[in-house]
Amino acid sequence: MRSSAYRVGIGLALFGFTGCTDDVGYVEIKAFPGFNVPLYLDEAKLEIPFKNGTTLVRQRVGATKLQLEYAGRFMPLCEFDVRKNRIVTVKLTLGAFQRGPRCELKK
Repeated sequence: MRSSAYRVGIGLALFGFTGCTDDVGYVEIKAFPGFNVPLYLDEAKLEIPFKNGTTLVRQRVGATKLQLEYAGRFMPLCEFDVRKNRIVTVKLTLGAFQRGPRCELKK
């Protein structure tokens, strides 16, 4: 039989560990048809397949950079802030006079 102080201590420890994961928000990425270049949030590659050109990724709170990889190099597309329990929508579009995709942010 365990003492109640022991159980309370374990409960507080578990609460403390789960409390560390609460500082997250979400990034929704909408890509144009045919987009197939590897994307990175900060330096983490997005492995999640896009369904109908859209994916939703859980991301830690703070400044975040969306990048693409081209010829072995990172090319930043846009920077934005991820806020706790909020969704930032990033729409990738092609401009008429631009070489690559650009970001449109919706917070």
